[in-house]
Amino acid sequence: MYILVGLSAIPLIIGILYLYTEAEKVQRSIFVNEVLSAGNEAVDRIDAIIKNDTNALFEMDAESMDQQKIDTAGIVAMQQSRKFLIDSVNNQPIGVIKSTVYFQENDSRIIANDTEYFTAAYRRLFPQYNDPGDPKNVKNDITNIFNIKDINLIQLDSATRELLSEEKLQGILQEALKNENIEDRFDFALYNAFTAQFVVSPQSATPEEILGSEFVFLLKYNEKVSSPHYLIIYFPTVRGIVFKRMSNIIAMILVFFVITFTVAFVALYSLYRQKKTQDVTNDFINNVTHEFKTPIATISLACEVLADPSMLEDKDIRASYVEIINDENNRLKDMVTTVLETAQLRKGQIKMNVELLDMHELIQKITDSFALLVNSSNGVLSVALNADRYQVFGDRTHLTNTLNNLIENGIKYSTGNPEILVNTLSDEKHFIVSVSDKGVGIPQTALGKIFDNFYRVPHGNIHNVKGYGLGLGYVKKIVQLHHGRIEVQSAEGKGSTFTIYLPLKAEK
Repeated sequence: MYILVGLSAIPLIIGILYLYTEAEKVQRSIFVNEVLSAGNEAVDRIDAIIKNDTNALFEMDAESMDQQKIDTAGIVAMQQSRKFLIDSVNNQPIGVIKSTVYFQENDSRIIANDTEYFTAAYRRLFPQYNDPGDPKNVKNDITNIFNIKDINLIQLDSATRELLSEEKLQGILQEALKNENIEDRFDFALYNAFTAQFVVSPQSATPEEILGSEFVFLLKYNEKVSSPHYLIIYFPTVRGIVFKRMSNIIAMILVFFVITFTVAFVALYSLYRQKKTQDVTNDFINNVTHEFKTPIATISLACEVLADPSMLEDKDIRASYVEIINDENNRLKDMVTTVLETAQLRKGQIKMNVELLDMHELIQKITDSFALLVNSSNGVLSVALNADRYQVFGDRTHLTNTLNNLIENGIKYSTGNPEILVNTLSDEKHFIVSVSDKGVGIPQTALGKIFDNFYRVPHGNIHNVKGYGLGLGYVKKIVQLHHGRIEVQSAEGKGSTFTIYLPLKAEK
């Protein structure tokens, strides 16, 4: 049964894990799409910034202007630009036209153009309209790239590098990501695929981490971005971001897990309790049946003897058998009463007749009644009444039965001559009575169960002990009804000590 319950929970757990995995995939896909949208927005903004750079002012390069024989009088600023020279036959770039615009004080402009044709080496390195792909996959041979004439054409000019500074790019990316509701920590870089160098280096991530990112965006080609430059966004904890977004789903899954395991635990525990109850009930029935058999058989035998007409003539024999029948009948009544009292205790229906008791007097009477039984077994029953205060409020009958149970157990579970000690003490709040024996003792594994109804400590070498496991359960309940407590100390082969603490009568 336990295996079936456990196996039935496995498909449910697998189903929950599958749902979580699918939910994580969906959330990751949503996050990736948001980052892609933010990256594309950032690329568009970068392209717009580069193309609309009409207000950039540069300091005059007197030497370059002198070389181009330009009148430097009244020059206040200059602006540079580049445009591709396209072969109209095959529609391929064959060079670049560099333009420099000089602004004078009177708002007049001087424009100087310089055409530079691409070499075969450059065309092999960079076919203008072929996307070289992700920087992680770029395998171009750039060993001698810095030796070729056109190196300035595959790098950003200083003006564009200034436009695409680290601070500027970070602001653009933060705004674009925020528009997609992404405010998590990230790093970024601007990477030139042909020179295999960072134009803007990552702030905290290593080059390997940044180049391994899945969020890579190619800047748009124009007269200033003539070689493949990649904007790379890197999130150090993508799984953590997805996990945070799934916090509500994860909370629901955890709650469902807790409910599932709770239900499974309760079911298994209920099965365990039912099995345990069934076992102890069977033991109880077997014990009660065995206990009832003896007096019933004795009564039956005595009735058969009395049914013999010859026995009627001997009054002494007849009287002895009638006494046997009466004794066994009383024994049956005591058994039934014990069972009924236990049932009433469990239902809370037992009545307590509370009165002020002298516990020393009560204990003395109880031990006197056991003295003959112990002496007949060549045993010793000692009494040490050491309590200074011994008056308590309690039910005389039930407290008598309680102490009777403890002393009877000490006698029953003694392997040889019984040695029983009843000792009393008192403290500020309690009257304390203990019953000790030197019998077989109780295993440590059974100490927590001995007060359960129907439970009997298994002793493989003791077969003559009668009872049906109700005594100690009754004892504990009676002590609790008197607002006291009971403790037990025991060791196998060395005996046991049961100690009862009862509240003392309040002094006026």
